[in-house]
Amino acid sequence: MSAIIGGQAVLQDVTLEMAATDWLAVVGGSGAGKSTLLRAIMGLTRPARPTAGRMTFNGQRRDFAAAGKVRLAGIAFVPQSPTHGFDPLRRLRWQWDQLARHNQTAAGKDRLEILSALGLPDLGASYPHQWSRGMQQRLLLAMALADAPRLLILDEPTSALDPLIAAQVLQETQQLAQERNIAVMMVTHDLSLAARFANKIAIMQAGRVVESGPADQLLSTPQHPYAQELVSHRGWQRADRDHRHAAE
Repeated sequence: MSAIIGGQAVLQDVTLEMAATDWLAVVGGSGAGKSTLLRAIMGLTRPARPTAGRMTFNGQRRDFAAAGKVRLAGIAFVPQSPTHGFDPLRRLRWQWDQLARHNQTAAGKDRLEILSALGLPDLGASYPHQWSRGMQQRLLLAMALADAPRLLILDEPTSALDPLIAAQVLQETQQLAQERNIAVMMVTHDLSLAARFANKIAIMQAGRVVESGPADQLLSTPQHPYAQELVSHRGWQRADRDHRHAAE
């Protein structure tokens, strides 16, 4: 996949592969092209952001030149900021019921089990602003999972959360995804999250995937200089230990 903005290439020869139950972490700093990659996959790139390449998903192929016009069924997206996922003027119960009304894939009982598994209370008559960001993030995940996707895309899912809450949310998501055979693509700048939850990692720099592969292999013997720099930075290993201890 490639993408150009204002005559400048922001994605160049990006190739990623995922199996049905993979958790792929796309790791990179600001400006690496992670958000543009997600928008292209979701079909959200505007005409001013042309893309080239194609994606095969669940037996369907899409030319990225049609991005913004065609979206593939079976892909659910959770945005970075939970406040961007809700209508602030509508009660949470109404928004949840709208999802159920338009989606007949997941049974009502399954939707309730998802709410329970993510530790969510009765939605009652609450508005989004009356819930904490952590609870809002959980509800966004519940809404995405209730859509019965084959692929769940998480954009920096823990950036607005306390580390302990972040670990809990991702643990709950991982369990639900495994139970339902849902592949997960998580975009993050936090290598400790990739090390803990992903079985595959792709390192992005300047619009390119500079290295990708099984998480254990990439973290133990990175080949590309930028991947080596990220892995050799001990801060992510300390953060990973903190995450693990917090969850125990």
